[in-house]
Amino acid sequence: MSHKMSERMKRMFLMAVLSMLVGILCAQDIYVYSVIGQAEKQENGKWVILQKRNALKMDDVVRVADNSALSIIDRKAEKIYSISQTNSKKVSELIANYKGKQSYAANFVSHASKSLFNGGTDKISNDAAGCTYRGDIIENDIAKALIAKAKGVSMSNFNNATTDYQISFEILDRESKQPLGNEVVIDKQAIFRIKNMSDVPLYVNILDINQLNEKYVCLPIDDATTMSHLLIPANCTIDLVAYPIEFAEPKGVDNLMLIATEVPYDLRQVKKYLEKVDPASVKSSSYPVGVYSKNITVK
Repeated sequence: MSHKMSERMKRMFLMAVLSMLVGILCAQDIYVYSVIGQAEKQENGKWVILQKRNALKMDDVVRVADNSALSIIDRKAEKIYSISQTNSKKVSELIANYKGKQSYAANFVSHASKSLFNGGTDKISNDAAGCTYRGDIIENDIAKALIAKAKGVSMSNFNNATTDYQISFEILDRESKQPLGNEVVIDKQAIFRIKNMSDVPLYVNILDINQLNEKYVCLPIDDATTMSHLLIPANCTIDLVAYPIEFAEPKGVDNLMLIATEVPYDLRQVKKYLEKVDPASVKSSSYPVGVYSKNITVK
C-alpha cells in the first residue's frame, strides 16, 4: 500500500514539475506597449492591426507604417524598445537591431508593466493624475534645465542650439497633412509632426506660451503618466494623428516649445515649477533635456 502510494506521489510530483517547466517555456514576455499611427502583425497569411497589450512571439513578423511607431515591452528583460517605420521583420530581429536604442527608463519599466496589466485605466486626458511610481521628481529638474538654457532671456527667444537632443516639430493641417508653416488659424484642427534626430528614444510634449505668458500643455497625458503614446523612436519622424489640437484666442504670436527627455515626465508639473521658480536662483543645470522652440502667429 505504501509502495503504491509512493509511486503515485512520484508521478504526481513529476507531472507538477513538467507542468511548471511547460509554463516557464511558454511564459509570455513580449507585448505591445504602444502604437502611434499603424503597426501590423502577420497572422495566417493576413496583416492584423496591432494594439496595446497584444502578445508577441520572437518569430512573429511585424511591420510599422510611415511616420508611425511601435513600442514593445520585454517584461522579463525589463526593456522597452521603440521602433520606427520598418518593412516586414521578425520581432527577434527588431529587438536585436534596437538593443542599443531601447528606452533607458530602467526604474520605470516595472511601473509600465504593472500599468499595462493591472486592469488600470488607459484614459488619456489633460486631467490625468500626477506621477506616483517614483520617489524623486524630475519635473523640477526639467524646469531648472529650461531656465538655465534660457540664460535670462524670454522663452520666446530661446536658443535652440542649447538642446541636449536633436529634435524639432512641424504643425500640419489635420485633413491635408500639409505643413502650416508659422501661421495657424483659430479653431482649425492641426497635428504635430515630431522629428527625433537623436540616437535614443525620447518622451515628448509641447508647451504653448501665449502673448499673455499663459502656459498650456498641448498633448494629453495618460492616467498612469507612462507617456507611452508620446514615446518617439530614435532617428525618425512621427505624426501624432491621434492627438489633434486647436488654437484659441488671443490672437498674436505664441511660443511653442517641444520638450524631450529619456524618461517620462508630467509637463503640467514642469509648467508649475516654471511659474514658481525664481530664474535668478538657477545658475546652471546638468539635467539633459531636448528643446526646440518656435514662434507661430495665431490669427
